[in-house]
Amino acid sequence: MITKFIPESVFNKEFLILLVSFFLITSCNPKITTALVKDYKTLECDKEVTVFELDEKQPEDAEVLGVLALRDTGFTVKCNYEVVVDKAKLEARKAGGDAIKITMHKKPNFWSTCHRIDATILKLAN
Repeated sequence: MITKFIPESVFNKEFLILLVSFFLITSCNPKITTALVKDYKTLECDKEVTVFELDEKQPEDAEVLGVLALRDTGFTVKCNYEVVVDKAKLEARKAGGDAIKITMHKKPNFWSTCHRIDATILKLAN
């Protein structure tokens, strides 16, 4: 029996509720992967982050700080394009970037109900 190896306290209601709550909280957001080559001081939340879409060129004098990817976890619920871009902008702010360049955008399909993007985090020359 499995109960010989796992204490009875693991099977109580409180633990189960806590475990399910943790799973739901962590799985409802898109998965964000960031790889930075350089970072600056985090930008204030009121600072604007410019978004260069797929069809737009990034400025040649912009400094590349890193890349990021936002993916569906399988349980993600709020992942329309605007929400995903806002999360990417937040990651750029954390790295001190003031712009992102969208390098890949996959729209929702049969396998995923979420928008998925890759972007480059940039620091624009002033």
